[in-house]
Amino acid sequence: MEKAHSKPQDIVIIGAGFVGVATAMWLQKSGHKVTLIDPEPFEKGAYFGNACTIATYANIPVGTPSTIKNIPKLLFSPQSPLSLSWSYLPKLTPWLLRFAWASRPSQVASISHQLGVLLSHAQSALAPLIETAKGEDLVAKNGTLYLYGSEAGFMKAKSDIQLRRLSGIPVTKLTKAEISDLEPQLNPVYKRGLFFDNAQHLLSPLNLLQRMGASVIAKGGQIITNKALGIERVDAHKLKVLLQGSSVLADKVVVAAGAWSKYLAQQAGDQLPLDTEQGYHLMYNAQQQLLQRPVGWADAGVYLTPMNDGLRAAGTVELAGLNNPINPRRLEIISGAVNDLLPQLKNYDSQWTGFRPSMPDSKPVIGRSSKDGGIFYAFGHGHIGVTLSGITGKLISELIDNKAPSVDISAFAPGRF
Repeated sequence: MEKAHSKPQDIVIIGAGFVGVATAMWLQKSGHKVTLIDPEPFEKGAYFGNACTIATYANIPVGTPSTIKNIPKLLFSPQSPLSLSWSYLPKLTPWLLRFAWASRPSQVASISHQLGVLLSHAQSALAPLIETAKGEDLVAKNGTLYLYGSEAGFMKAKSDIQLRRLSGIPVTKLTKAEISDLEPQLNPVYKRGLFFDNAQHLLSPLNLLQRMGASVIAKGGQIITNKALGIERVDAHKLKVLLQGSSVLADKVVVAAGAWSKYLAQQAGDQLPLDTEQGYHLMYNAQQQLLQRPVGWADAGVYLTPMNDGLRAAGTVELAGLNNPINPRRLEIISGAVNDLLPQLKNYDSQWTGFRPSMPDSKPVIGRSSKDGGIFYAFGHGHIGVTLSGITGKLISELIDNKAPSVDISAFAPGRF
């Protein structure tokens, strides 16, 4: 490994979501000059519509033996939290084959451990950025509740509980009475639950990201509102990021463009199996007082989260690519889950859909391009982009400074595929 850099560098970060902005903040701590590029900074990305959880307990991959076993039911049941666009299936097939391979028991055990290690550093790497951005008032520390509508469903979570405990993640089993004590407004259709008391959630992810972005600007960073079209190597020392109608030079480039990162990685010669999960949310304005913490309803794959503006119901997964329109059936599943748990809520006030950047093994890509040592990747975080944004940014900063990473990232390297 080269000696650690002491000379400040010009770093361009493509993507101004939580991962991109957190990376910018960590790079500024190391003295670098940063430029963020995003076509709609702090407006409409996945960070705007997520479930708002800092989910340090989320080490279970999406693909498990149970997922594979239940795929026919998941795909064909009208109530399933998962749907697939059959017209998109030919393009998705290579991703699905990798997904199935990663869902084997031995792989699930390995992936959950690797994610658990990364998650164990998540809060300590994100907290100083929130403090710098003066965003502590936007973080609630009331834990997260996960509910099951049947004893059978709860028993199926036994292996997940074991995998979490093997990673040192605290989880408490709850009875129906204990759940009611925590959240008395909930309709008691549940049978059992899990409580993650170390979990936190954001009262406004958009406001927090805006404050973090303002901190980057206050420390000399730039934000360019434009779309990155590609990356070119100019010479041994410089890279060029191609924009619509212009370009910008950089010593190093970080690709943190979420669901759109795959095409930028291809420009560097890296063929990475990134695809998307389309997610949805419904917003119930001024209803935040009904819950004290995020509540996950396992039966529907939906989270209900109290926020400053109201109650957000987010969830479901649709595998359909980046050009898929809103699917009304997905919204019906979410509103049905809300009606199950909080029947006092009749009508939602707004709806949203967006794209989660998802790798078939549920692990993000964090590391240096295998084709160009000046390009770094920070994408593919799936459902836990906010949670892992701080530690991802810290690791990318360490790599750019040629320091030993504070976490072993070999399991997340681009070259693993």
